[in-house]
Amino acid sequence: MEELQELKPDPFFREVRFLSSYADASKVPSKGIPHIAFAGRSNSGKSRLLNAIVERKSLAKVSATPGKTKLLNFFLVSKSLFLVDTPGFGYSANSHKDHEQMMDLLMNYLNSAKDLKCLFLLSDAQRELPDEELELIGTCFEKGTKPVLIRTKIDKLNQSELSKLRKKMKNIQGLYPMLEIVFVSPKYGKGLPELRKIIENMMKSLIIPPMEEDTIPQEINEQG
Repeated sequence: MEELQELKPDPFFREVRFLSSYADASKVPSKGIPHIAFAGRSNSGKSRLLNAIVERKSLAKVSATPGKTKLLNFFLVSKSLFLVDTPGFGYSANSHKDHEQMMDLLMNYLNSAKDLKCLFLLSDAQRELPDEELELIGTCFEKGTKPVLIRTKIDKLNQSELSKLRKKMKNIQGLYPMLEIVFVSPKYGKGLPELRKIIENMMKSLIIPPMEEDTIPQEINEQG
């Protein structure tokens, strides 16, 4: 069901609503409105971070069991931006078949979405960054999509662990000098202003007329 949240002080994020879900990336309409997609493993906290950025408690559904997001869930912000919660990948509770299906949906979307401008790639700060996620970053640069690497759950690290993580991330930026890396803890609000600023700067760099009501897709599907 459509969820239109109460107005907030932020003039851009004050109007946010769930619009629709897609099980097939080829069905995603191209409306000339930019997409920012949230990708990462099923336990990386994608839905929770999306909610924190727009200051909503339950806009994107957060499950106690990781791996429940199996569709491309679209949220319309001020008729000018889509935030897209993508299926998580790599969580052991999913069957091999489910994992393949979710990865196929994610990759088909990343390769076919003409309006995808930025990918927020979430990765748990408590673990090493796997090669498949580094490859996603490289693919984004090749396609002209801005990647932002988000190391989540940094509140779970002590000072020594955080220092080691920062050094490792500097090495990653040695491979990708244009890569932005943000350390995040939604629980304490850490990193949220930086992510909102990235969104703000991206929107300023694009000339995008707001969607007219009669051009917004009318079918509102249930989230998965």
